[in-house]
Amino acid sequence: MSWKEIGRRHSTEDWWELIPACIWWTLWKERNARCFEDKSNNIEKIRMNSLSLLYFWCKQDMRGDIEHFVDFIGNL
Repeated sequence: MSWKEIGRRHSTEDWWELIPACIWWTLWKERNARCFEDKSNNIEKIRMNSLSLLYFWCKQDMRGDIEHFVDFIGNL
């Protein structure tokens, strides 16, 4: 899969494949902020950052179908 295909998911099953990368990327950014900028977020902020990133990655596939995505997030 290429980076161009990341936002072009066809079903919620495909969105599940993004979750590990999304969590990893969010934790990597948090780690860098703590190590290099002396900043840290609480666990809820980290969780929201991860969900926001997942939304951003999936939004091209959801045009007009936000309820479907909200249901997907509710299943996490």
